[in-house]
Amino acid sequence: MLVASLTACSAPRIAGRAEAEQQPSPCEKAYADATANADIMADKSRHIVMRYLAAQEAVSDWANTAAYCPARFADGTLRSAQARHAVRLMASRLAIDIAQPTLSRCDGIDSLDVDTDSLAAMAAAEDQVGFAMEVFAARSFGHATLDISDRHKTTSQRLISLSGAEDNRAKTYDVTQLLANPNTIVDSATGLYAPTDAVLEMNCARSEIAAVAASSTSSNASTKSQTTSDDHSDDSREQSLGMLASMIADRVDLALDWGYPAFDEALFA
Repeated sequence: MLVASLTACSAPRIAGRAEAEQQPSPCEKAYADATANADIMADKSRHIVMRYLAAQEAVSDWANTAAYCPARFADGTLRSAQARHAVRLMASRLAIDIAQPTLSRCDGIDSLDVDTDSLAAMAAAEDQVGFAMEVFAARSFGHATLDISDRHKTTSQRLISLSGAEDNRAKTYDVTQLLANPNTIVDSATGLYAPTDAVLEMNCARSEIAAVAASSTSSNASTKSQTTSDDHSDDSREQSLGMLASMIADRVDLALDWGYPAFDEALFA
């Protein structure tokens, strides 16, 4: 009788509820996939083809981590670029042709669910490195080209437009120290010597990651580049973080290709 009484008082089971609660969230799945593939990528005891394929998967897994896990935006973005670099190195060993890093310019992006101040800060970072690359290209320093400068400047203009903020970009900057060290320079974030043009790209990426990390998820239309409904705000935010992670990873990828150190202590300073 006691057993029957206790059984009768137990809460009714809702079909499918327990199973649903056991399903990983998009953030958890992306991070689990990313770490699993990153482990395979780094395991030198495995065949290089397996490591190469895992690195390819890790690129998108880490990008998804940045999009679905706001607290891991920096980690996801930097490790996605790190995986891209690993793919390129292994492709060379496997005699596989692979495209060189190309800076995206926010083409086709009509809005970003990121606050005004953060987008303005990103625009300033792009503007500054665009100016430096223009100066370097004019003097044939490093890998700088006018196309790279234009891509940064186009991105800067697009970001300031999307932000809706007053345009306070300086447009010209003091490059005295850069011109005095056109080949290698001390990276102020790490204290390491690295190619100057690579440090410029890496510092641009760091500034943009910091800006995204500081971005607000407030629904106040006066402080956002885009107003979203409650039903779509999460999707909008994830899409925006995904696009920005890909864009910033381009900068990191280019810096690594130009000789910036790829080990964790340098990237995660």
